[in-house]
Amino acid sequence: RRRGVYGPPAGKKMVLFVDDLNMPLKEYYGAQPPIELIRQWHDHKGWFNRKELVAFGIVDVVMVSAMGPPGGGRTFITPRLKRHYSQTAYSDLSDASITQIFATISGYFFTSFDEKIQALIPSLISSTIDIFNRALEDLLPTPSKSHYLFNLRDIWKVFLGITSLSPKKAGEPLTVVRCWAHEIQRIFGDRLTDRGDLAWMRTNIDNHIGNTFTMKSQDVFANERLVFGSFMTTEIDNRVYEEITDMKVMKEQIEEYLEDYNNVNTITMPLVMFLDACEHCSRMCRVLAQPSGHLLLLGVGGSGRQSLTRLSCFISESDCFQIEVAKGYGMVEFKDDVKRCLMKCGVEDKVQVFLFCDTQIVKEDFVEAINNVLNSGDVPNLYANEDFEGISSSCRTLCQTMGMQPTKANLFSAYLSRVKKNVHVTLAFSPVGDSFRNRLRMFPSLVNCCTIDWFHEWPAEALYSVAKQ
Repeated sequence: RRRGVYGPPAGKKMVLFVDDLNMPLKEYYGAQPPIELIRQWHDHKGWFNRKELVAFGIVDVVMVSAMGPPGGGRTFITPRLKRHYSQTAYSDLSDASITQIFATISGYFFTSFDEKIQALIPSLISSTIDIFNRALEDLLPTPSKSHYLFNLRDIWKVFLGITSLSPKKAGEPLTVVRCWAHEIQRIFGDRLTDRGDLAWMRTNIDNHIGNTFTMKSQDVFANERLVFGSFMTTEIDNRVYEEITDMKVMKEQIEEYLEDYNNVNTITMPLVMFLDACEHCSRMCRVLAQPSGHLLLLGVGGSGRQSLTRLSCFISESDCFQIEVAKGYGMVEFKDDVKRCLMKCGVEDKVQVFLFCDTQIVKEDFVEAINNVLNSGDVPNLYANEDFEGISSSCRTLCQTMGMQPTKANLFSAYLSRVKKNVHVTLAFSPVGDSFRNRLRMFPSLVNCCTIDWFHEWPAEALYSVAKQ
């Protein structure tokens, strides 16, 4: 505006939204430096320029913030900051509201399906909400199960899977109920760590199959394993999400993909594809086919998380991007790698799977950057001025098709929407030790934005097939 005073263009106000206000960790003396900076602006309407040692003001800004209720990983914030805000509490959505949301989505999607299937919509919604509520009550997070965190996105993910069905392949109500059971197992069941919890899951599914859908459990679970996928054909444009009934054929198909992978790539993967590995592969392919599908793979080192991710990328015809940590690798190099990956997604419009392991975390700031990518598809201060030239030239036509003026802000938001569509973050973490628990507490998007797949110890069949080969 003038010397020492900054703000939006004259006559306009800027709304600044700060999410997760109570996320900053308290330091040794109990203060939270980022919150103190925000409080300083509220109190004095500006900050100090530490180079020239003069104050500068920031005007015409309205501050809006959001935070989760304190407790767990979320801290209490100082009343000195709270007094500046007018506070509004959000209660959880009622079951009636959730039902209305998903009834609208499902009703629109199932219009082309048979009437018998359309009649299932209320049952699909009520049973999913019931299992979600029971999971919140019974599957509570503990130090060894810190990833047992559920929110409304889980219900949405179940319906995302169900609405991937095709009317040509799913003409019977039984097929849709099988798909529902499969999606519940994928979203709620794949994160469960012990037999007791898995038995709890199966009992709840069986109860709903009998009571809500009035079918027999043995009809729904008629095959050896309940698996849905779209990778049984190599032509990616003709893929349809359907039940895979023959495990032997699925195993042969995945082995064929593996052989093709080894023929194309210089670094081969001599993997033994036993049924558990095939099932993990189908789970990964399912998530990689979804919009904004991110994965959190939990298992000890050597359980095959990275190899199966590379194979799943090959099956989904996506590029697998992984950083290489060398001596002196720091935050600057990591940001450059992240930028390279995101620009392939946004500028070149290519699908990228960003594979990241906990052994590559040199600094905890890496996880913060990943948390931002999961949440918004962007990392603060990532792009230099020269990067914007490539972004604006590639996204100009996209902006016009979206019906927006090609201003700098609109071009960047079109770029971000393309990044979100194309980037899939796959995290291979070990659940052993305190560091994993602390990361989940500090960076909630690791659970909220990811589909979790827990790698149990390999069964005897797996060990036998590896030894035999």
